[in-house]
Amino acid sequence: MAKHIIEENAAQAAYETIQQTNEKLDTVLGVYEQMMLQMITNTNLHNWLFTANDQNRQTFDQLSARKEVQEYINQITFSNSLIANIMIIPKNPEHLTFSTLSSTSVSIDYEAPWFQEASSSQDNLWLHTRIGGYSNAQQRPQLGLARLMKTSLNQEFVVLFEINQEMLNQQVRGIQLSPSSQVYITNTQNLLLQAEDESLILAEAELAIPEGNRGIMRNEDGEEFIVVAHFSDKAKWFVVGIAPVAELTEDTKIVEQVIYVIIGVASLVAVALSLLVARTMGSPLRRLQRLMVEGAKGNLNVRTSFKNRDEIGQVGRSFNEMMEQITELVRQTNHSAAEVLMTAQELSHSAKDTAHSAREISEATEQIAHGAATLASEAERGNELVIDLSKQLQQVVEANRTMGQVAADVHKVSEQGTGYMVQLNDKTRVTEEITRRMVEKVDQLQESTASIRNLLDMLTQITQQTNILALNASIEASRSGAAGRGFMVIAGEIRKLADQSRQSIDIVAEMTEHIQGGIAETVSVMSEAYPLFQEQISAVRDADMIFNQVRERMTGLVQQADKVTEAIEQLEKAQRVLSDTMASVSAVSEESSAISEEVASSSAAQLNTSDALVNLVGKLERLSNELTDSLKKFKI
Repeated sequence: MAKHIIEENAAQAAYETIQQTNEKLDTVLGVYEQMMLQMITNTNLHNWLFTANDQNRQTFDQLSARKEVQEYINQITFSNSLIANIMIIPKNPEHLTFSTLSSTSVSIDYEAPWFQEASSSQDNLWLHTRIGGYSNAQQRPQLGLARLMKTSLNQEFVVLFEINQEMLNQQVRGIQLSPSSQVYITNTQNLLLQAEDESLILAEAELAIPEGNRGIMRNEDGEEFIVVAHFSDKAKWFVVGIAPVAELTEDTKIVEQVIYVIIGVASLVAVALSLLVARTMGSPLRRLQRLMVEGAKGNLNVRTSFKNRDEIGQVGRSFNEMMEQITELVRQTNHSAAEVLMTAQELSHSAKDTAHSAREISEATEQIAHGAATLASEAERGNELVIDLSKQLQQVVEANRTMGQVAADVHKVSEQGTGYMVQLNDKTRVTEEITRRMVEKVDQLQESTASIRNLLDMLTQITQQTNILALNASIEASRSGAAGRGFMVIAGEIRKLADQSRQSIDIVAEMTEHIQGGIAETVSVMSEAYPLFQEQISAVRDADMIFNQVRERMTGLVQQADKVTEAIEQLEKAQRVLSDTMASVSAVSEESSAISEEVASSSAAQLNTSDALVNLVGKLERLSNELTDSLKKFKI
């Protein structure tokens, strides 16, 4: 526990020390940021840079401006020995780059991530330690501070401070968490950004940063270290401190030795006290234990002989009093057990007689109740049958009435059907007569169309002859010369009329043929329909005969249905009387069954009580015998 407390306190103290170191380091970094701010806000520097990069100025002015810039940055560099280099890098590569070093040795990578980030931000950008710096003109590890400078003349430059890594060494040097502790700076990848040995720069730290920035870690040799770290929001790095746990907890060994001595002394004292207690208390307790064993076996005459007044003597006297009370209790128990046994025997005889009588009464009552229940069940069953019969009779009556109504309706419908069949027979005869006349008319029409056809043939012949005559007239008119020209015109017109007549005759002939074809189809259809009319007339006559027979049969059926309805109504009246009688019998049977069941239930309850009493008496008798047997082992 002391070791754990020391570890916790040491870790807390180390963390506070590292936190203060980090804050001190942030203060130093703030000094450089202040120098950077003074530089980028210097209006003279803005004017000198503009003049130095203005191609329209004279060469002397440009050289003078360059010299002023160079002297200004040299002045700042000489004011702080840890500043290795200051560079003013234009965002436009065509402009001049100023540095405290020779311009021929400076090499700037404009595509480098740090340059791109500095060019697009208005804040200070701390660049972690790099071998050779960021201008590629250094030999030793350097860290950097970069910031964008916008001049009043709309020019943009990136100002870079390269600071020796010795600045970090000075801030962490001399800080001790323990005699062999270490303090160093790492980035977020746990790579060293500061070390006294410059060859270790950017090497991976031996111990990882624990979760929560504090904890106990082991190295490759298994040695435990307290590791604490504090993150710098300004520079984005960790200030880490490690201290061996063994050095911090070395004082706990003294506490451990003292505790071992105390434990040894306490053990010796405990052994001595145990031997003393065993001698003074063990022997009387063993004698008391032997007496208690004798008492447990049933010997109640044992007593202790302790005379001393300590706790052992008190226990002995209490034991004697307990044995006296147990002896008196056993005497009383023997007397009570004998009386209980006698009482139990007498009660057992009485209970057995009572149980026998109750069993006989219960059996007789159960037989009576069974008979009454059977009678009630049969009466209930008969009542149910009568009720079912009544329902069925009601259904039969209703069905018979419905059948009578239906028969009457059918008889009425058959009367109407007979009348309709008479009318249908008469109309069928009229239809037959009309059809016969229609067939005769169609035959006559067919003969007329044949006459029209003959007439058209004759007109066709006349048209042909007229056409021939017109042709002959034209020939004769052409022979007559000028005198026959008028006759030739008339002959031409006659020929045209003959042609038109022929065309009209062809049309009329075609229409006549169409009409004649339709008449022929009509004659064919009428010829096929006439036998069907004959069959229909025959079917109508047969249906008329059937309707007459149905009417006669339905008349007899209606009369029989009326007789059946009267008989069923009489049967329904008798069934009502029987249903009332069965209901009365069922009620009486149920009442008798209920009374019998109550008596049987009372008898069964009495029988159960008698059996339970017999069982209790038997149990009491057994307990009395067992108690007597148990008391026999005690010696009074």
